[in-house]
Amino acid sequence: MKKLTAFLLCLCLMIPALPAQAYITRPDDIPDWAEPSYQALEKRFSASIFGVDGNIDRGRFVRLLTLLLEDTYSQAELKAYPPVEYGYFSDTADLLHLHAAGYGIVDGSVGADGLRYLNPTDYLTREQAAKMVCSLLDFVSQKLGYPLEPSDSPAVYADAASISGWALPYTGQIAAYGLMKGDNGGNFNPQGNLDWPSAVVLAHRTAELLGAAVTSEFNGLVLQSQIDWSRASSFDIFDRHISKPSTGRSGGYYTIDNGDGTVSGLTAGSDVITVERFNADGSLVSSRTIERELPTLGAFLDSGSHFYLAFGQDNDEEDDSREVWRIVQYDRDWNRLGAASVSGGDSYTTAPFTATVSRMAVSGDGKTLTLHASRQRYTSDDGLRHQSNFTVTVNTADMKVLSVSEKFPNNHVSHSFGQFVRYDGEEMVTVDHGDGYPRAFVLHDDGQEAELFKLAGRIGENVTNAIGSGFEISKDGYLFLGCSAPQESFETATRSPWNVFLTYTIKEAKEPTPPWPDGSTETSLTVLPGGTQYEATWTEPDGSTHWVSRPIEEDLSSTTVTWLTHSESSINCARLVKLDDNSFLAMWQEGGDIHYQKLDGKGNPVGGEQVLAKTPMPPTDPMVINGDVCWIQESTLPQSAGKPALYRIHLS
Repeated sequence: MKKLTAFLLCLCLMIPALPAQAYITRPDDIPDWAEPSYQALEKRFSASIFGVDGNIDRGRFVRLLTLLLEDTYSQAELKAYPPVEYGYFSDTADLLHLHAAGYGIVDGSVGADGLRYLNPTDYLTREQAAKMVCSLLDFVSQKLGYPLEPSDSPAVYADAASISGWALPYTGQIAAYGLMKGDNGGNFNPQGNLDWPSAVVLAHRTAELLGAAVTSEFNGLVLQSQIDWSRASSFDIFDRHISKPSTGRSGGYYTIDNGDGTVSGLTAGSDVITVERFNADGSLVSSRTIERELPTLGAFLDSGSHFYLAFGQDNDEEDDSREVWRIVQYDRDWNRLGAASVSGGDSYTTAPFTATVSRMAVSGDGKTLTLHASRQRYTSDDGLRHQSNFTVTVNTADMKVLSVSEKFPNNHVSHSFGQFVRYDGEEMVTVDHGDGYPRAFVLHDDGQEAELFKLAGRIGENVTNAIGSGFEISKDGYLFLGCSAPQESFETATRSPWNVFLTYTIKEAKEPTPPWPDGSTETSLTVLPGGTQYEATWTEPDGSTHWVSRPIEEDLSSTTVTWLTHSESSINCARLVKLDDNSFLAMWQEGGDIHYQKLDGKGNPVGGEQVLAKTPMPPTDPMVINGDVCWIQESTLPQSAGKPALYRIHLS
């Protein structure tokens, strides 16, 4: 919830001065019937109410309604309705008044001089208040799509003849919502001024109605966390120079399935890493802190049997002996079991996790852990420190390092602004977001390379107008999901909206090349069941016999690209979730809604596109729990803003 340092009614320095009674500080003699509403708004805005007696003016009531609206609904939902331009009203330049006009709450009136007036200092009549509130409710129901249904029939008043013609629909409707009613004689008193206590009660009732509509559409379970999750929704803030989300480097928010009906949220703040465990009802079971062993947290992995955190620290001095990388292994209760370290000299690294989102994976047999990340390297002959990808593998049994990238490994990409790694059984496969060599999203599989999606622009231009979102392996191929502008040219990509693309690369086995030399006899070559290995036997001319078993290389030359969306507004956040070897889920954020599409193992759509309304995207990869796609993200409810909530997509 937005925290205002001064109450919403006294922040408007641009509104002309009002009569003295509008500035009376909150006294003790608020009417008993209005006291609960004052307390509720004071608690909501963490401030004191001013102007508690006398009549309220039009400008302040418009501000009050606008702030309630913007406090209830997310910026993502409201951004499609920008404020009108300065100068729209000739008598006010207050930003909230311009926002209100953008939302359709108020439009003012055109005077004889042809100028538009809001008349912000005029006292508000009851029929004007009814129109403003009903216009707000119409905006919420018709534009934002929240269910707002009157609970009663429109009212008919004894003094209906005195109600202005333009106000008749609103004075009847507002009573049906239970927000304003007539007096004991059935009169609405349309031209009567609205006093401050009545205005506060009306605003409070409106806020409750808006809140109830949000709650009815809420798709999550609020978790009773002690941690502020408000930064978890900042992952769609872009640094144009590297085209990547900010979440996933030194800070991060992760969802963990504990396998016992509880879930955990891992939050990596600037000073401390916290793991909270929650019951199925959202209650907090336990909380513990994890030591940040080196300054930067670059990646987290739940392998199913262990947890892993990858840390790093800078090495500006190019000290060969300085520890730059550390991967720490924990058991399922977060007890530290061991760690693997790599020095600056062994990795040619001056800064780990530079300008990237890095990831880890474990082999199918659980024996090997891989961190696929990025590094700023030692100073080159040209006097510069170049950024490129970096891969380290570790034996999970004893956390001993098995391999470390050379200066130019066989999966070298420079620059690499995002790294993905998965295992196809015991075979490591990586994808990188390259801006130069190559300028593409590129896949490496056992020394083989496949450019999945080429990026327009000159070599080394950091702006690629694209971002990688997910990489998964099916039985038959490789699926890669991302968001990008059309890449016909750099100019086109720079000025065009982004959409969601999916690439599919077929894993076709190459015909095994006979390993025996010319002149050999008794030759035999057999492809083993599964099609990934072959055996060969032969006798060489000198009489020696040989037997080998080797993997069959894959032909990665066939990649197709499919656009899953065709939006006129940019989509820059997506996720790819593996359900099983032949079933996947692509998710993306469009406006304030999540859209999702099931895919088969070849990337073909299964069924139609679905929408989960008014739900925030996972900040990192979601989990599959009992067949549902689940993740923790900040609650969208005003009353629990800043707290995490567990969201889920039920899949049939």
